[in-house]
Amino acid sequence: MNFVYFDVETERAADEVGGWRNIEQLGLAIAVTLSSRDNQYRIYRKEQANALVDELRAADCVVGFNLRDFDLRVVQSYVDYKLQDLKYLDLLLELKTAAGFRVSLNNCCNATLGEAKSSEGLQSIIWWREGRHDAVIDYCKQDVLLTRRLHEFGVENGFVKCLDRKGRIKTLQVYWNLTGEPIAPQQGSLF
Repeated sequence: MNFVYFDVETERAADEVGGWRNIEQLGLAIAVTLSSRDNQYRIYRKEQANALVDELRAADCVVGFNLRDFDLRVVQSYVDYKLQDLKYLDLLLELKTAAGFRVSLNNCCNATLGEAKSSEGLQSIIWWREGRHDAVIDYCKQDVLLTRRLHEFGVENGFVKCLDRKGRIKTLQVYWNLTGEPIAPQQGSLF
């Protein structure tokens, strides 16, 4: 199986394009993938969006955090292929359902792995504008690696953790695997 972990960084912030409803206008600065097959990072710029999509289409499953409502929407404006048709796992959607509220990658990685993101998305936009493209790439690579570690932890343990809105650790059951096929939650016996 080839899982491709995926994240993007943008050229603009949401408030510069009229809000989150205009994600397609944020502009693709950098996309990073990490393949479970060869453990290689691949870096893409907007001019290489079709090559990025070729890699995503060849994957058995694409894994990301806020993939459906952010990363895929950013890339969609550069390609003809309907990215929602990819076989993917959006960890945010799964964890939001389990937690009952929207959690962040940083929250889950801190609580589960004891690891934090190196910065935040708005900082990467500043770096991009300053021409510090290597800093943006490094930041994006770290997010991809954290996404992979969180996914693999959930596969191995059947749960991840997050802090709830009161700052308490909450354990979230997850039904992830490395086959790319969905696993339904198991119904326990009532008797």
